[in-house]
Amino acid sequence: MGVEAKRVYIVLGVVTSSAMTLAFSLTTLFRLRVAGLDPFQLIIVGTVMEAAVFVFEIPTGIVADLYSRKVSIVIGHIGMGAAFLLEGSVSSFPGVLVAQALWGVAYTFTSGATMAWIAGEMGEPDERALSSLFLRTSQWGSAATVVMIPAAFLLAQTSLRVPLIVAGVAQVMLGGWLALAMPEEHFERAAPGERGTWGRMATTARDGFGAIRASSVLVLLVMVIAISGAASEAYDRYAQPMLIGPIGLPSAFGGSELVWLAVISTASAALGIVIPMLVCRSNPAATRKRLGRWVFWLYALHVVGLLVFALTGSIVLGFAAVLVIDRASSVRYSLFGSWIIPLTPKAQRATVLSALSQADAVGQIVIGPVFGMIGRSAGIPTALVASAGAMTPGLAVIRRAERAGRTGRPPSPESAAGAISEAGTDPMSDRRVEPTP
Repeated sequence: MGVEAKRVYIVLGVVTSSAMTLAFSLTTLFRLRVAGLDPFQLIIVGTVMEAAVFVFEIPTGIVADLYSRKVSIVIGHIGMGAAFLLEGSVSSFPGVLVAQALWGVAYTFTSGATMAWIAGEMGEPDERALSSLFLRTSQWGSAATVVMIPAAFLLAQTSLRVPLIVAGVAQVMLGGWLALAMPEEHFERAAPGERGTWGRMATTARDGFGAIRASSVLVLLVMVIAISGAASEAYDRYAQPMLIGPIGLPSAFGGSELVWLAVISTASAALGIVIPMLVCRSNPAATRKRLGRWVFWLYALHVVGLLVFALTGSIVLGFAAVLVIDRASSVRYSLFGSWIIPLTPKAQRATVLSALSQADAVGQIVIGPVFGMIGRSAGIPTALVASAGAMTPGLAVIRRAERAGRTGRPPSPESAAGAISEAGTDPMSDRRVEPTP
């Protein structure tokens, strides 16, 4: 069941990984060297993108649940491609801001819809089936990354703009292919008369937030996503500047920034081929208790790696810390998705997943600029230490979610609606003013 959909999902993951590798391998260097951004502006760029995600996550999730998850995904990938093309064509802080805002909006069309689509086409799979697919897709994506990293750095020899432009073209072409190849056989669209009504859209949003409120595990996982999202902004923006500056790259290869960053990224991607295979053999999703423990220890490993990266002056330890952070977070995101999806009701799944992604965006919007100010005033290492500290409370929340979920069952749409009725309030009013896989 869902064999064709699985194949499309894997191709989607591979091509997306390829395009993202081309675009993001050198995007920080592009912003530093070509657009002339300083450390604070690097963080603000990320904050603007996350603000766009925050504003559009729920509306686009509702569109995916009411109209078509396939159409939403196609729009998203074409939009992200357009954003890459725009950023590759500009060389100023305002231009980068506009491109990243566009990318954020486009991303929201895919974030909740993609997992909701594949889960529906697979016929409501359990945690084990989902973790197997997500880890296998991650493995193939890492293989694509190994190939595309050298390509990105070779293209950058001509200009740091070129990888972004090629990535943009690839994303647009992927969107076109998905429009033709992506099946959508198990999605139940809203009746034509209901799709465009504000009442139906509000009901979908209300039921989605109600599903979260009806599950103590989902509430706790929303907190984890917000905490890790807030802390991730520093590493996302400062990893390359940290290697180039405070740690310092070796003199081999002429001390070339491009070559050394390519070596580190390739090593991380190569591990990404092997590690998911080893994780699959350990069957981390055999039970929800086991799955929760895996997520807990991967999260802890991420925090330790971040502290080592921030405090070391050794290039060897710095390289090792990057590998630990990258691989621990990648596997954790895959397992996190397989933990969350079975807890979500089918009819509002894209909306619920978008709300979770919104938690990540909110964390980055609220806390991200703080790390930018710390990086500007006290230095990048201090900002990274602060981000590790901000991430630490998530360990206690994951442990509590793991314990709460041992006997928990996925809430049904009816139970979610009942929870709303009993509360007598609109769950949307309870959104945090504060939402990354």
